[in-house]
This record gives sequence, C-alpha cells and structure tokens, in this order.
Amino acid sequence: MKIVGVVIARMESGRLPNKNIRTLRGKPLIFYALDAMERSKHISEIYVTTESKKIKDLVKSSYKNIQVVDRPPELAKDGVPSQDVFKHFAGVIDFDVMVNVQSNSPQVKVENIDDGIDLLLDHDLWEVRSVDRRGLENGAFWILTRKAVYWDGLSVYFGVSRDDAIDIHTFDDLDNVRREMGDD
Repeated sequence: MKIVGVVIARMESGRLPNKNIRTLRGKPLIFYALDAMERSKHISEIYVTTESKKIKDLVKSSYKNIQVVDRPPELAKDGVPSQDVFKHFAGVIDFDVMVNVQSNSPQVKVENIDDGIDLLLDHDLWEVRSVDRRGLENGAFWILTRKAVYWDGLSVYFGVSRDDAIDIHTFDDLDNVRREMGDD
C-alpha cells in the first residue's frame, strides 16, 4: 500500500497573507507539516502542491526528498475546495492513501497522524479527519483513500483522530500559537 503525504500550500490568503511561509520559532509554518510527515512510520513519499514559485523554491532548497507538484492557478484562488486540489493531485501522483497535513497547524503531532492512518487501515475506512479535545474538526490533518478523493457525497466509512493543533488563519491565531509555543 502506497501512503503519501501532501501539503496544499498556496501563496495568498485573504485573512493572513503569506501564511504558509510565515515564521514561528524561526521556521516557516509549512516546515512543521513537512517535518511531521517525514517522521511518520507510514508515509513513504511527501509532496507539496502549490502555484507559488516562492514556496516551491523554499521547499526544494530545504528538503531533498520532498517533491513539488505544480498546481494550476485556478486551483489557488480563495474559495477553491481542498477536494478539488486533491483531485488534481490524484491525477498526477499515484497512491492508495493520501495524508494531507495543513501547513497552518504547526502543533500537529506525528503520533496523532500515525494513529489516524492506523485507524483508517485497521477499520477499512475511506477517510479520517483530525478533531480537537471537544470533538470538533480542526483541520490539522485529513487522511483519504484514493476512492474518497473522488467521492463527492457524504462518506459513510469515516473516522476521527484527536490532535489539538490550532489551525492558523488570522494574525490573532498566529499570535496565540506563538504564545503557546514560547515564540514571543
């Protein structure tokens, strides 16, 4: 079974411009997701899908084993669903399971990602999403089978795995995570 990791990282964001490359503790946010996936016991290949030359160059200059998939500009606009980006990725890269880790969740833990993958595999699920301690989806990671990438309806083979990472979308979110992680 081929399990790949992917970060979808566009350059512009309406609420927090350049959020994927903003630094936290001296490191771009996207690196936290990439580092977590590199430590996974399941993920065999890691990709970044982006339309940005700046993100592409940053990733290529910092990671020799992480590949970049060029995303069409129309899939990098505000309001484009992640599922559309996943479908483009699945049309370019072969895999059985895709692990999407959000670059704006720097507190994500590799143990939780691996627990989510184990849950998917052990229970023959189609997808697993991360939730916080209250059971609310937090966007830290989303694990999907190839079949689930193309499924447009409600998944009945669905599970959740806990990870308390904060999803950064605004300057306030970034400030909160900086305080929690000791990066004043």
